[in-house]
Amino acid sequence: MISIILDAAVQHNLDWLMPAWNSVNAYQLLIDFCLLLFSVIVLFKKPEKPEKPLSSQEIQQLIDEWEPEPLRPPQKTPLMLLDEKVPVIERTTDTHVIIDGKPVLDFTRANFLGMLANTKVKESAIGAVQKYGTGTCGPRGFSGTIDAHLKLEERIKKFMDSEDAVMYSYGFVTVSSIINAFAGRGDILIVDKGCNYAIQTGIKLSRSDVHWFNHNDMEDLERILKKIQMEDKRSKRKITRRFIIVEGLYYNFGDISPLSKIMELKEKYCWRLILDDSCGVGVLGKKGRGTCEYHNIPVKSVEILTSTLEMATSSVGGFCCGAKPIIYHQRLNSSGYVYSCSLPPLLAAASTTAFDVLDENPQLLDDLAKNAEFIYKGLNAVKGVTVTSTPRSPVIHLRLAEPPIERLANEVILQDIVDETLKNGVHLTRAKYVESNEPYLPPPSIRIFASTIHTKQQLTQAIDAIKMAVEKVLASKK
Repeated sequence: MISIILDAAVQHNLDWLMPAWNSVNAYQLLIDFCLLLFSVIVLFKKPEKPEKPLSSQEIQQLIDEWEPEPLRPPQKTPLMLLDEKVPVIERTTDTHVIIDGKPVLDFTRANFLGMLANTKVKESAIGAVQKYGTGTCGPRGFSGTIDAHLKLEERIKKFMDSEDAVMYSYGFVTVSSIINAFAGRGDILIVDKGCNYAIQTGIKLSRSDVHWFNHNDMEDLERILKKIQMEDKRSKRKITRRFIIVEGLYYNFGDISPLSKIMELKEKYCWRLILDDSCGVGVLGKKGRGTCEYHNIPVKSVEILTSTLEMATSSVGGFCCGAKPIIYHQRLNSSGYVYSCSLPPLLAAASTTAFDVLDENPQLLDDLAKNAEFIYKGLNAVKGVTVTSTPRSPVIHLRLAEPPIERLANEVILQDIVDETLKNGVHLTRAKYVESNEPYLPPPSIRIFASTIHTKQQLTQAIDAIKMAVEKVLASKK
């Protein structure tokens, strides 16, 4: 009796499964038939006849008709023509340059601490030339490392109070190579819109996902951090390398980043920081350690800190401070370090001595701050223009108070002011940008560099010359 009941139950289940089984078989047969039909078509398809080779006349006709893309615009733009007006410097002195045989007071060089004229720096460079020659003729990793390079790296590490430091041969490639060495496809970068072109180049080379926040706007920065955090939770995105990238003292604006708030946000949202302090090192802080010291933040708390040797030390090259693994990684993977011929020893020696001079003469920082503030106040009193940088900054941007709507017209007026100021015995320059390369173009301005070597009389002379030029140019435009 039990066996009869079990047989009936099994039969009942099979009857229930049969329609589904038949459906599966039908789909399988349809797929098999399609595959068979495709195989037959491919098997019996007639091969395509090879194309008839081109005759020599046809080849020549294609060559004659081919027009390569131009390497530059077919004609120069008005801004390109404007930028061609570059005075040729024939000779330099401590505070002046010779243009067309005439000495003029110079405010175009980022010689913040006057190291170009420092006797000790000159003597160390001359001694290095006599000992090593003029160059190295090889990258650092091959035959280009000289003890002068190692001494400079040790000096930078001591000066910045960092765990380790690495030196680069050129200031521009320092931060651009470093970004590319640590960030790649799929990584995320949050960048200030006011960052300089070297940072922008590194971002392009990295091919990372980039988010831009408004210049020095911490609310906008946190908005983007929150947005990415929510996207991570929603999409369950894998962990990637993530960096906030800012400058300490902005080259294109002359203002200082709110680094304390940035550090707070990076810790809150678990990001790393790349800080380019090219204009801050040797300028800000009680001992010239840069923006970190200015905000009382330890340098070691910043994952990657870069700077140039081409401003405060008046030499050539750049450097990066960080933990030992970060520095070691750059020696193997940073293109600017691996493939560039190493820095000429005379320039390394000059930078090393410049750091010594700054440590021995900290009053240079006070002198620089006083001269920068003096220029700031003097130019702010000139009607028709305004200073948009901070009083503490030696990078001073002078802009029109009521600029024209069109950028070109703005640039033309500023260039006329520069030309007129040169006639008055003071050399200035407009801040120049390649418009097609700048994702966020800074406003037009005249960029002025303060220095410790200028006397109050020379600063007053420059302010008066600019004032006369502004009044004359703006009067002619009415």
